[in-house]
Amino acid sequence: MENENHETKIDVRIIVSGLDIAQLVSKAVNNIQLERDYNIIVSSIIPTVELDIVKKVASGADILLIGGYGHDETYNILFNELKTDFNNIGLFDYNAIIIEDESIDFKLAEKEILNSIIKSTLSYSLNLINIHSLENKLMKVTHNYNNLLDDYNQIIKENEVLSQENNELREDISEVRADFDAFKLRYQDIYSREILEIFNLYDLWQDTFRQDLEDEERVVIATDKFRPDNIIVGQGFIAAESKPKAIEWLKIVRTALIFVDDNSDDLVKEPTPDSEPKVPEVRDDYDISSSFENFWD
Repeated sequence: MENENHETKIDVRIIVSGLDIAQLVSKAVNNIQLERDYNIIVSSIIPTVELDIVKKVASGADILLIGGYGHDETYNILFNELKTDFNNIGLFDYNAIIIEDESIDFKLAEKEILNSIIKSTLSYSLNLINIHSLENKLMKVTHNYNNLLDDYNQIIKENEVLSQENNELREDISEVRADFDAFKLRYQDIYSREILEIFNLYDLWQDTFRQDLEDEERVVIATDKFRPDNIIVGQGFIAAESKPKAIEWLKIVRTALIFVDDNSDDLVKEPTPDSEPKVPEVRDDYDISSSFENFWD
């Protein structure tokens, strides 16, 4: 508990030019009861102005009092060497304690020490307030920096995810382009072909003949056999340049099928060379099956 109380007190160290003045200062300090009345302790009275010694003993003090005849050369040298952002340096002026016969007045010494310490303490407190203010600002800046750093790291992670997704999208785009190029290659001559309309074979047969189509395969075979221009039949549909063209072909096919059915007995007879029917000319350059299949792919 004593250590904790000691840490809250203001630590003052006094630098004087010799042992005689050091003894005077020590006595005066004991008389004015700084620790009891002001929460100030004089932890060291340094009886030398040797810089190396002073720097070692004075390190860590809150307030340093330098004894001298005003702001003389010794004071200025020590001030420049010992001043930091975390301490305050004051003057213990010998001129204020010397009376007319060149002797030192003890009461004046007490008064000068007290005034010098209080004055330096006030300056130190103001400086400490500034330091605390800066520390608070530094803490806020550090907090903001850490937040920004977290945001930055999050952005880096999100960027990595987006980069991965972007690469995947590029791969998808490459595949789509390849598929599109293949599609264009496959259908590059589509504009040179006749555009055909597609109709439901069963519905069109019913609408045209008022009867159900019972054997689609025979219609397909007949169409495939004679291979009319711009007519495709299969998979329950008929494709033609127009509906009238489709109906026209269905009428031809139906007539042919009726003829075949009505003369089935004569057709199965073995034909003689003179009576062999003439087969319609077949164009090898028109592949109805493959054309129809490609049309529906």
